Amino acid sequence: MVERLLDLSRRQAQAAEVHLEESESRPVQFENNELKYVHTKSQRAISLRIIRDGRIGFASSTDLSQPEALVERAVVSSRFAQEAKFSFPSAMPLPKVAVYDPRVADFPVERGIELGREAISRVLAEFPDVLCGVVVSKAVARSRLANTSGLDVRTEATGFDSDLSVLRVCDDGLLWVGDGESSRSLVADFDRYCAKVISDIRRSETECDAPTGEYPVLFTAKAVELLVSIFQAMVNGKIVQKGASALGGCLGERILDERITLCDDGTRDYGDGSSPCDGEGIPCRRTVVVERGVLRSFLFDLQTAGVLGGQTTGNAARGFASQPHPDATNLVVEAGTDRYEDLLAGIERGLLVDEVLGGGQSNVLAGEFSVNVGLGFLVERGEIVGRVKDCMIAGNVLEIFNRLRGVGSQRETHGSIVAPPICFDAIAVAGG
Repeated sequence: MVERLLDLSRRQAQAAEVHLEESESRPVQFENNELKYVHTKSQRAISLRIIRDGRIGFASSTDLSQPEALVERAVVSSRFAQEAKFSFPSAMPLPKVAVYDPRVADFPVERGIELGREAISRVLAEFPDVLCGVVVSKAVARSRLANTSGLDVRTEATGFDSDLSVLRVCDDGLLWVGDGESSRSLVADFDRYCAKVISDIRRSETECDAPTGEYPVLFTAKAVELLVSIFQAMVNGKIVQKGASALGGCLGERILDERITLCDDGTRDYGDGSSPCDGEGIPCRRTVVVERGVLRSFLFDLQTAGVLGGQTTGNAARGFASQPHPDATNLVVEAGTDRYEDLLAGIERGLLVDEVLGGGQSNVLAGEFSVNVGLGFLVERGEIVGRVKDCMIAGNVLEIFNRLRGVGSQRETHGSIVAPPICFDAIAVAGG
């Protein structure tokens, strides 16, 4: 099918690229302390991108039986599409990146069910009144990317998700806590997830009024994901190209505290976003985005880089139904020198934030956030006093990252973001 599409495309276009993707996932899910379902989902899809008369055409389908129709749709779309500012790449040496774990491919459904039941039983033994949910899911994906410039790349990757969530219904509200991991390797440390959840519930049994004003706030590594995701949007090459990012003209300038170094690294073994190459066949790499507070790079795919007169950073992401676009792979915040315990002990009065709800209605592309605290604790004289409810925090990442109190020395991986805990001198807090 791939060769057939390339051959047909050559007759009507100057260049073409075909992406074939096959995947199979098998999730095990528990809800309200009971097994809800186990099922298998398979998908096979193909997409075609062409350059015809200097413009980009695109079409995709899950029906692989009509290649002529796919080519015709790509040709039609090119008549109304944007001008191509790139050429399809030829074959290049690719880095060795571990993205396939046979333990994931061979992971039995029965073991997933067993892990879920064991985790729920452990939590219920401590708190019989809670409702638990568990997800244990494995996936295997195979893809082939080929173009008329001689590129032909085949990849095989695995993915594994494990998650424990607990809901406690109280007279005056709800408490939701959870923990889990996702990776291309087998990650299912439910002993750790249970310990974290049980500890959070115990801490939350004492409730406190949230203060109102500007206070020190310590973000756990898990909560730092909110702040990193805002940077992710601001350094996206497509956003920069459209002139919507607040960092558009800041390359080479110091924008953050010098203790902050942020990299995009698609070559991390078993990273959630890792791969030998990006969605256009460009070798994945480690790109320094912010170096000791100085903005060094945006993240580009071929087209976006071409429009801006630059070079791709190997950050093209793609789904079968959409054209490649720039996106982060694994965002890594370098660790600092401060112990978590010392950061906590240094807070006279403030907050510890472990979970936030959504991204708020803020202007993210300007670096702003305004979010509800899903799981947060009042800290007084370096000690956790109790859970705060009906609490919001707001600020601008470009401002708060220039008012750092400390950066933790130990990093954690949460999905495709690797970060340490970070403490800020002053963030606006609003209690209910």
